[in-house]
Amino acid sequence: MSARHNFKTTRAMRDVKSIDDIVAIESEPYDKHVTARSLYDLLTATAELHPERPALTVLAGDGSLDPASSLTHSELLFEVTRAANLFGILNEGKEAVVAVLCPTSPEMPLALLGAQVVGVASAINYLLSVEAIADLLAAQRAMALIVPGFDRDRAIAEKVQPILDRVAGIETVLYVGEVAPGKSSLSYAEALRRHSGDHLQHLAPEDRSRVCALFHTGGTTGHPKIVQLTHGNQIHAAWSFAQVHGLNECDVAIDGFPLFHVGGTMTAGLSIIAAGGHVVIPSPYALRKSEAVQNYWRIVERYRATIVSGVPTSIASLAEVPVDGCDVSSVRMALTGGATLPRAVGERFESRTGILLYETYGMTETAAAIAFNPGRGERVPGSVGFRAPYAETLIARRDNANGWSPCPPLVGGSVLVRGPQVFPGYVDPQHNQGVLGADGWLVTGDIGYLTEDARLVLTGREKDLIIRGGHNIDPAAIEDVANAFPGVQIAAAVGMPDSYAGEAPILFAVPAPGQTVDAEQLQAYLATNVLEPPARPKRVVLLDALPVTAVGKIFKPALRDLAIRENALLEVERIFGPQVKAKVDIQKDDKLRTTVTIAVGSSNAALRGQLVAELSKLPQTYVLLPAQEQGLLG
Repeated sequence: MSARHNFKTTRAMRDVKSIDDIVAIESEPYDKHVTARSLYDLLTATAELHPERPALTVLAGDGSLDPASSLTHSELLFEVTRAANLFGILNEGKEAVVAVLCPTSPEMPLALLGAQVVGVASAINYLLSVEAIADLLAAQRAMALIVPGFDRDRAIAEKVQPILDRVAGIETVLYVGEVAPGKSSLSYAEALRRHSGDHLQHLAPEDRSRVCALFHTGGTTGHPKIVQLTHGNQIHAAWSFAQVHGLNECDVAIDGFPLFHVGGTMTAGLSIIAAGGHVVIPSPYALRKSEAVQNYWRIVERYRATIVSGVPTSIASLAEVPVDGCDVSSVRMALTGGATLPRAVGERFESRTGILLYETYGMTETAAAIAFNPGRGERVPGSVGFRAPYAETLIARRDNANGWSPCPPLVGGSVLVRGPQVFPGYVDPQHNQGVLGADGWLVTGDIGYLTEDARLVLTGREKDLIIRGGHNIDPAAIEDVANAFPGVQIAAAVGMPDSYAGEAPILFAVPAPGQTVDAEQLQAYLATNVLEPPARPKRVVLLDALPVTAVGKIFKPALRDLAIRENALLEVERIFGPQVKAKVDIQKDDKLRTTVTIAVGSSNAALRGQLVAELSKLPQTYVLLPAQEQGLLG
């Protein structure tokens, strides 16, 4: 397999400081720089070139700094090979789907990589409900399922039988830890011991276009949206991260993302390992456990981390943990992505830790790789950086023929991307409509503009997806429940600005003619019947009618403006009290950036200062009119 290749890791070839450096890389053929044809090639290269360097360390998350497991690059290749040989036997030579429903125990990363070598891997969010997980497994046609035993994670283990009762086609359940009774139940450890990791026994075709990973995004119930990623998608994403972030075998990254998120598998995962570096996982539950957060800077000091990472909510939590004399001088950058980073959170993190934050921009559909602030160059706050090499980023607006007209620099429009990291499509092709064009352009649903030096600045989002603390929420999962509530004619959910989570769902509902709907009762109904806790709306607002387009479709951009207005009014009420009135005006400039102007019926300087401080945490620009100018709005 890899013996035919010239071994190359993805380590950075040069310091990328401007778009000219990316263009210079592109002056030579792609295959000269990227020799891998499969993920296994990447692991083989690092094992060949850096066999004794550390590759993957997983901590127990119990407060100890000692690893639960630690592997060198040669040991990593051995264990991935062994897992691949096991799955090759279980799959009977077919490229079947192995689903992993586990926290990040030492076994999980190896299982995910091994499953991709010979077939397809799927990492499922274990926090989802039984119904949501069952729908995902059915849609993915999973043949094998890896789960923790009751001794490892009781909450997940208790879901297993109810899931199996709902899903046909799962032939084998592999337990990490204590094995539950069942005719299809096996011990993962015992099954692995029957196989060697010396060489691959089941050789899958060396084809970059072969699908090897499934990730769920957006909706997870009823008709889930599932992303297919190929070997080539992930190879290019890992290589692109390495080039623009300047990664090499000396980098040590604390992977603060869960592995059911491409941030965990790619941004701070494969991109580091493929460059010959070292990934440290601080806890089986990423940064959801307080012990991992409280010990974070001690972990950084112990493992001499050069890169730290996390979604914005994790960054906010880390900003509250004192460095307390820990030596964090080894850290050269902090990575964040997966949701909008509130400006105040970023400033607080940097001022308290002395570590610069680098925003990245990607989607599940691009293996997390669209734009990057240069790790060895100047990062520009507010920008997500340069495009990936050998890829294209287009800012465009719809023309009269429903095509795309490119926008010049500094003019806002829809963000489109095309390149080797762009996925081949969803499991259900119907989901491709309006997202993936025949010409390869992916419509991200975000809006932004390119600067004169080709950096991408995001200014908003036109897509329906709500992103709450890195958790992708399909509005339909909320709307379907709301529309079933007695008296509701129609309902629509969008994201409302939130200083902690980036966004929180808000629902707008229209009562049916002659009907009365109680907003509090509707919110209580949603709290009970929306299966995913992050999807439960923070607020319910009743309207006489929803804004619609000329053809009668719900116009979500107008609802997002209403959500911004509602959030501003909520903050005014929280700070000043319900007796103080306020007016809110929302405008967009030619770059489609949102400016919110607020007039408040109070001249209390202290409370006005508090309001300004709270609103400064949000991505929009807020202007609080002086007391004497209160009459300027409306």
